Amino acid sequence: MYHTKKIGVFISHIFGHYQKNVCQGIIDKALEYGYTAEIFTSLDGENLGTYGIGEESILRVPNYDSLEGVIFASETYLAPELRQKILTQLQTMCTCPIVEIAVNNYHFPTVSLENSVIVKDLTEHFIKVHNYKRICYLGCSAEAFFSDQRESFYKETMAKHHMTVGTHDIYNSDYSKDSVQDALQFFCEEGTPEAVVCYNDRLALLFMENALTEGYKIPEDIALTGCDDTPEGQNISPMLSTISFPVYELGITAVENLISKIRGNEIPTVTTVTAKPLIHNSCGCKTNPDMNSVFFTHKLSKRITTLENSILNSMNMSATLQHVTDLDEGIDLLEEYIRKIERCREFYLCLYSDWDSVSSHILELTDSQEELVSNDNILLKLALKNGKRLPECSYQKKYLLPEYIYENSDCAYMYTPLFFGDKEFGYIALAFEGNRLAFHFQLIQWQININQMLQSICEAKRTGLLVTRLEDIYMKDSLTGLLNKHGYNHHEELLLNRAIAENQPICAFLIDMNGLKSINDNFGHLEGDFAIQVLGHALESAAGENDICARFSGDEFYLLSLGKANNEAKSLIDKIQVYLENYNKLSNKEYTVSCSCGFASTLPDADFTSDNIQELFALADKMMYENKARYHAEHHK
Repeated sequence: MYHTKKIGVFISHIFGHYQKNVCQGIIDKALEYGYTAEIFTSLDGENLGTYGIGEESILRVPNYDSLEGVIFASETYLAPELRQKILTQLQTMCTCPIVEIAVNNYHFPTVSLENSVIVKDLTEHFIKVHNYKRICYLGCSAEAFFSDQRESFYKETMAKHHMTVGTHDIYNSDYSKDSVQDALQFFCEEGTPEAVVCYNDRLALLFMENALTEGYKIPEDIALTGCDDTPEGQNISPMLSTISFPVYELGITAVENLISKIRGNEIPTVTTVTAKPLIHNSCGCKTNPDMNSVFFTHKLSKRITTLENSILNSMNMSATLQHVTDLDEGIDLLEEYIRKIERCREFYLCLYSDWDSVSSHILELTDSQEELVSNDNILLKLALKNGKRLPECSYQKKYLLPEYIYENSDCAYMYTPLFFGDKEFGYIALAFEGNRLAFHFQLIQWQININQMLQSICEAKRTGLLVTRLEDIYMKDSLTGLLNKHGYNHHEELLLNRAIAENQPICAFLIDMNGLKSINDNFGHLEGDFAIQVLGHALESAAGENDICARFSGDEFYLLSLGKANNEAKSLIDKIQVYLENYNKLSNKEYTVSCSCGFASTLPDADFTSDNIQELFALADKMMYENKARYHAEHHK
């Protein structure tokens, strides 16, 4: 069924466990209500140097007019600047209902995951069930805000049961093994603790590793709890006691609140999704694991193999696309890699109409003009749907994809921006089989590879303009735009070789302006230059497509023509004279522009060389001076 109603989702770091499960909850619940999700994601806050500047291009992607509502997972954005810009855009451009997913600093009705207060239950479990007297707390300095919250609930519970928190009962470490080892030693300075409440599963597993290395038994010597239900914690022995991490339910609740708001109902300012204790073995309880660890071991082995293959594929992809300078070639190469994306049902590469535009500075420097294109269009350059490549097309940018893509579709699309630095190229749209998100971290590297390919193509265009301009400077006369001596020498050999190969005559013309000195003396050198330009235009209009027309210096012009015998040569000179006569009739200048011409032609043989061509120009020069003498005799009687 084709769902015309859409919910927009702003979320960052889509490859994360939290983000993927929140989005999956949103996608599944939205479909139940007849909506599809459009997920706008970025990779802000990673240490990617100046590359990350372009993350803000995500702001250009959404079309708010097509959205019935928006869910903003604001706390997934590591870069506060981007988070604030998305917030500002939502507040100023988005008129539909908005629900936020956040714990703190929210600006819209929010859905919040409460998994800190539950630390009270874990601490109380140690006290009531196991009757432990000395219970420590291992916090996380890298995530101090949330860690401090959990610490406060630990302290509150200890105080409730009239239990003392000693000076060596709380320690904040980072995620390094050495730092957690320091925590263990710190706790043990006042004797071995009976139990430790850890900020999360990751710290709990590090603490367990260090404790086991030191010879302690878990939970016999030191009991442990984690705090966010990771697969690693549930597939070890002893199985880690922890709390649930109901992020899928978080996405479901966000959609339920948003739909209620879309329907005009009031919703709470804050809706809380609460975690629950998961009591297993590391706290001292005896429970049976739900999953045999052999399956998890196999899963980890498969994951490691997948990561290794993804690294190799990314390196291969980078090397393959590195030197691409043609977009069509690059897209054909890219297709091979896109087909390897696991469970990818649809893939679309969409380019803005100005994606390869050149800066005005370069255009001015190269004396170029950018082809005018409509900013209302987007180019669908690569489209893969259900294993088939669709033809490229252009469509109006008010749609994120061509309308026919949406026909009979219930796909949730994930959009990621394409950029390099502050250069915005467009975006990628992805949909997965069965709407089950399968976005892996390797796709981030693939996205970077695509961005670098597009940047290389833009650089090739820019370099091409600069090289062309340099060639013009080297090969062309700056005053007339005709070839200079360098340009003439470059083309002469090509024309001579063709004449010999095709058994065609060549004709050398020498053209000299009449009265240039008089124009300079009486009207100034600017007018003299203008008269030279007029004569250059006359030659350019008379010359054929394959003729070589050049100004070496002053008012003397050379023209080397292919396939002209004497009659055709006279015809070319007549064209030059007619052009000048017509110009003089229309000109309001106080002087006339005229020239004297001479030519010489021959049929070159295989031994004909550039020196022989110079001999032709010498004959043409002799004829030209004879004509110039007649011109002066006629005009100075």
